[in-house]
Amino acid sequence: MNLQFLFKNPIKETLELSPGYEEHASDVWLVKTNNQEVVVRSSKMKEDPNNEFWWGCKKLFGIDPRQVYELEHVNNTLSKLTSIPIPRVIDKGGILTKEFVVVEKLKGQIVGSFIDQPSSVLQSFGEGLAKIHRHKENFVGNPSRSFQVSLKEFNQHMKDALIELVTRFHFKEERIKSMLPEINNLINELPTPEYSTFVLVDMDPTQFLSDGREITGLVDTEAYVIAPRELDFIALEYVLDVKSVQDFKKGYERVMEIPNLTKCRMPYRYLYRLLEVQGSVDIEGWMGHKTLF
Repeated sequence: MNLQFLFKNPIKETLELSPGYEEHASDVWLVKTNNQEVVVRSSKMKEDPNNEFWWGCKKLFGIDPRQVYELEHVNNTLSKLTSIPIPRVIDKGGILTKEFVVVEKLKGQIVGSFIDQPSSVLQSFGEGLAKIHRHKENFVGNPSRSFQVSLKEFNQHMKDALIELVTRFHFKEERIKSMLPEINNLINELPTPEYSTFVLVDMDPTQFLSDGREITGLVDTEAYVIAPRELDFIALEYVLDVKSVQDFKKGYERVMEIPNLTKCRMPYRYLYRLLEVQGSVDIEGWMGHKTLF
């Protein structure tokens, strides 16, 4: 891919980067010129999102991974909120309908797993996430506010999305289909969310960088939405264990309390399984996963 149109100085080297997992939605390159070393991001998608994750994210929150320019608002806002470094968007440009952004290159190595990380890394992660969660909004949708659902309407909006996700993507999976009425009943009993904030729907260690002492970057922000913070904790239960969650909690609770997940855990777990945030996991194992918060 010739990215020279984004740069005034000649490009000396372009290196394609992999996020460390398959079926990622982004093209990412490390680009070197005489006076800078930066990262360029774009979307692999050309058509409307049509897989479980991105179709669901667009339906629920109004985000589209092809709209890479949105990262300028997301990253620059997050940078002001948290102690976790977020790459600043330096420049942007497009070819036809394909959008590209140039962002800062941050230091550190990709965090392959949160398990067995030093306590200080997990505490810095917890503290940084809590600082993001301190930011409060009164709607569910996308960070640019071009798609908004009121907090009062969110539970019904989620029920409608679950029905469509099952009908569209999981109609052959009898156990998933048979759970839907029970989940809808649980959603009926859910209170209106107190507030919404920035939530990373595909929360995973591979989006973070570390120097072995602390988190040095959150580099994959395409799936940031405005939603109840409880969703981040649902995702975290699948990527932490008993020891790592204790360290994470120490950091988080320096800033604010952990929310009570009792009422929302099952509906939100079901939603995240339909979105396949950790792939096509057995539904029984997914719903019965260990409770960590």
